[in-house]
Amino acid sequence: MSTDSESLEAKLQSVQKQYRRQHLANELDELAETMEETLLQRELASAFFDECVEIDTSARQSVDEVMDLLERGEYETIEERLPGLESEVESAETTVQNRIQELRLKHNSTVTAMQRLNDRVERVDELRLRALGGLLDDWRWKEHVYSKEDVTFEELSQNAREYGQEMREAFDELQETLFGHYPPDIRSLIERMIDDERLSYADLKPEQRTLLAESDIGEYIELTLS
Repeated sequence: MSTDSESLEAKLQSVQKQYRRQHLANELDELAETMEETLLQRELASAFFDECVEIDTSARQSVDEVMDLLERGEYETIEERLPGLESEVESAETTVQNRIQELRLKHNSTVTAMQRLNDRVERVDELRLRALGGLLDDWRWKEHVYSKEDVTFEELSQNAREYGQEMREAFDELQETLFGHYPPDIRSLIERMIDDERLSYADLKPEQRTLLAESDIGEYIELTLS
């Protein structure tokens, strides 16, 4: 009878151990996935927006270290480190997502203004402008970075960089096609205007006033008294 009780207790302990391991494994898998996506978006942002979002990249190493602890069955150590690890990963994720959101809104606003200008001058392909605006608005980046096949993190990072570079090239090309038509003396002024910046007439040089008036957007420029 005692042997049966000991056998049952051993089975229960084994089940509890398996459950504990599975629970921790699920937690760590989720953190690893979040950290991977955060780093990939950071790579994409660097290529597209030309900005490196500063985060504590050691969080990824911390995830790997805790994964090793799982393989060694050091569950108590994992449970002690898990809250701090979750905080590290969440902090990195929030920092990257918030900054990308700001950059997306800024660039999307510029694309919208470019569309308004293009409606008047009809210089670039309207569908390309809409497509770029759609990519910035929806931000379905995963479908452009993750492939159907299992790949390494380095390969995913390369995919993220390439996608970011493609978007940057499209953005720059459309800007150049739209604004390259204008003389250098007023090009920056027009770019500022489509970003909804008000220009002071008194600050403009006589030749700038003339060039703006004679350009294909001259009839759309309004003077207001302040």
